[in-house]
This record gives sequence, C-alpha cells and structure tokens, in this order.
Amino acid sequence: MYEKKVSDIMIPLRKYAVISPDASLKDAVTGLRRSQCKVDQGICTEAGPRTVLVVSQENRLLGILDFKAILRTLIPEVAGGSTERLRSLEVSVVFAERGVPELDEAHADFITRVKKNSEVPVKDIMLKVRGTIVAGATLVDALKLLFKNKITKLPVYENENLVGVVRDTDLFLAVGEILSES
Repeated sequence: MYEKKVSDIMIPLRKYAVISPDASLKDAVTGLRRSQCKVDQGICTEAGPRTVLVVSQENRLLGILDFKAILRTLIPEVAGGSTERLRSLEVSVVFAERGVPELDEAHADFITRVKKNSEVPVKDIMLKVRGTIVAGATLVDALKLLFKNKITKLPVYENENLVGVVRDTDLFLAVGEILSES
C-alpha cells in the first residue's frame, strides 16, 4: 500500500457522469444512471461511480452531486424534520396534528413532486469541492485529506487537469489488500 499512488487506485474520469452547472437535476440523474449500472436483463449487475461531476465549459471541476444530494432534492421529506416533510407533501401542520392516519392524496402526488423537483439546476444543489489531490500522491496522503475534510471523495489532478476521483471505498480496499497478503 505504501508504494501505491492515488493514480493506481482512482476511478478514471471517463467512468464518471459529467454535466454542466446549468443542466437540470433530471439530466444529472439520467447521466448517473448510465455511468452507475451495467444493466443485464433489467438488473444492475455492476455498480460504477455514485457521483456526478459538475464541470465548467473549460473543463474545470465546480462541484459534485452524490446520491444523498440528489435524493434530498428530489424527495425533500426524507431529509428534513416533520415541518419540512409536511411542507413537501403540501399538507398543513394543523391537518397532521389532527391525527389523520393516512395521507393518501399527498402520497399519490409523489411522482408529480419528484418530476417537479428534477427541474432544479445542478448549480443550485451541487456540493462544494472540499479537497483535491495529485495523482502521484500516496494513499496515506489521500486518507489524511479525507479524514481532515470529512469527505468521501477526492478529485484527482495531474498537471492541473482533472483525471479521476479516489473514494474512501478505493482506499479501504487498498488497505484491505494488505491484510489479505500472506
């Protein structure tokens, strides 16, 4: 592990969905679905990167969209407290406090809400890049940056060009490799 470099374990840029900041969340989800799964007989048989990279026209990384950010925007009731959930369901707090057991009308409108929320521009919900690393850095350096910045992904650069991403998963597997060696 100590001899390996970030470039040895990173996921190359070509395997990621890449989108412009002005694109809609729907476009981002469509791109992510293409890069995320190799579909065999209707089932996702191979999972790829779980991230969309948001880049400028000059191919500069501006932000990242992950599953959590996407789902939090498409279905806001999963991320907030009861007031936010009720607002997203378009139900008043007073109505809910009366103890109505089922909110069938609100649930029936789920598809409409998701489609409406998918129109949000990516630039409004993308996560800020909170650290980067060079391709020639050590895996220990990458681990330190992940822990220091409390993140799970690091964009990887080579000569000021974005070339890939190293994830906590990639680093975990590299560390696990040490334990499997005799």
